[in-house]
Amino acid sequence: MSDARDGWVDESVQQTHGGHFYVLAAALADSEGCEPVRDALRALLPAKARRLHWRAETERQHIKIVETIAAATAAGSGLSGLVIVGAPVNPRRQERARRLCLERLLFELGLLGIKQVWAEARAPTLNRRDLSLVAALRKTGTVPHSLSYDFAKPAGAEAEPMLWIPDAVAGVVGTARKTGDRTLRDILGNTITEINLTLT
Repeated sequence: MSDARDGWVDESVQQTHGGHFYVLAAALADSEGCEPVRDALRALLPAKARRLHWRAETERQHIKIVETIAAATAAGSGLSGLVIVGAPVNPRRQERARRLCLERLLFELGLLGIKQVWAEARAPTLNRRDLSLVAALRKTGTVPHSLSYDFAKPAGAEAEPMLWIPDAVAGVVGTARKTGDRTLRDILGNTITEINLTLT
């Protein structure tokens, strides 16, 4: 295993009777040892599917995805997860919640020595907003200049299967928080670190 680890980031907004909360998840892995993980994830794709997407999968598929992630963490891939859970979220200000959670996530990833972060590509305007935030965080020293932030696609010819992991982890953490059912969360165990962030 090399010392170089990358991070892949995705998010989920969850609603409960008490309000909304924002889940921003990062999958962290040895950048030179990800291909077996990608292959294992691709093997789970249903026929004609372009990607794994947590909200579109069946409960049975959820179990397979989580077990595959758990197996990868135990196989020496260096795979782990970091999750920022922000609340409360004003539904009309989700981008603000995302920005605050992303700021905390990037700070934590900088402390962990992550050099490359890949976020799921969104609309060009929103991508530029992310890059502006990262530039501002570098200026203030919140994140190191050595941390690079780029975008990847979860589907299509250039699909990055590693993005399917934070999508799933965000779904697992969100479900556990929303329903209290920790069945899938417990499969991932302490390989996933959760940080609560109060959004004011």
